Amino acid sequence: MPVLLEITFGSTVLLVCALLHILIIARLIKHLRKHDHFSEEQTTRHQIFIVCALFLVLLFSHTVQIYISAFSIWVVGALPGYEAPIYYSLVTYTTVGYGDVVLDPGYRIAGAMISATGILTFGITTAFVVGLFTRILGEGENDP
Repeated sequence: MPVLLEITFGSTVLLVCALLHILIIARLIKHLRKHDHFSEEQTTRHQIFIVCALFLVLLFSHTVQIYISAFSIWVVGALPGYEAPIYYSLVTYTTVGYGDVVLDPGYRIAGAMISATGILTFGITTAFVVGLFTRILGEGENDP
């Protein structure tokens, strides 16, 4: 694959995944602002349920992005079958990068873009979770 096409392909996958993740987080923020799940009126059980639900939604978002990356790799023929693209996308997206499955030189830039996608979206997830817990844990500080 020519380098310019490879950069375009990798950038497209990155943008699709990042936009999906941003939209999901934006919906979560909208929901959390509309419904005060972490007020003192809510039970601890309810709050734990909400945190677990948020975790599952974020996990789902990352999983979908891994499958988008795997499907993209499979469609362009960078890896055969379905197991190798999923495995490669998982270890690359999470930046583990074992190196036991590698792409041909014509697809390596696209593979690096999958890694950049994981770094970017995990960073967004981390910022969201830190902000959420800062809000939850900081609400009791102003009590007399």
